[in-house]
Amino acid sequence: MAGSILLAVELQDWDRYSVHGLTARDMAARLAKGSGKLLHVLSVYEHEDLETEGLSQEMIVRHREDMQQRTTNLMERRLEEYIDPLQKAGIDVKGQLQIGNPRQIIVETERNVEADLLIMGSHNKRGIFDIALGGTARQVSSRAPCQVVLVSPKP
Repeated sequence: MAGSILLAVELQDWDRYSVHGLTARDMAARLAKGSGKLLHVLSVYEHEDLETEGLSQEMIVRHREDMQQRTTNLMERRLEEYIDPLQKAGIDVKGQLQIGNPRQIIVETERNVEADLLIMGSHNKRGIFDIALGGTARQVSSRAPCQVVLVSPKP
């Protein structure tokens, strides 16, 4: 859908939404409401590695499937709760969950939905992976086929 907005938000590692995620949602809401454009909300997550030492192959498969289903259910609930205020505000919004590497999937989704604007929170976890390769926001913004708005909360 041409002329849409994509909001990429990390929901997996937060018990409560981060201030960056809430600030990005507020920005996306204002822009989508003012423009009348469809707002796509994307959250990318991964399944955690499981400790399987001492388990039979059958138990490993069952345990992995159970944990993956629990993670998927949790992410579905988090996404629904995150987009609920947008829907209540009358914004045309579509939520989407993807499993994998956010740096790749955000850019792929951007192209698939033909977004002309990407909004992301600019937080930096300062982990060793981010220090070595750069933060997700920086990596995505350098490869994005559309304009990117990196949102930071007020101090």
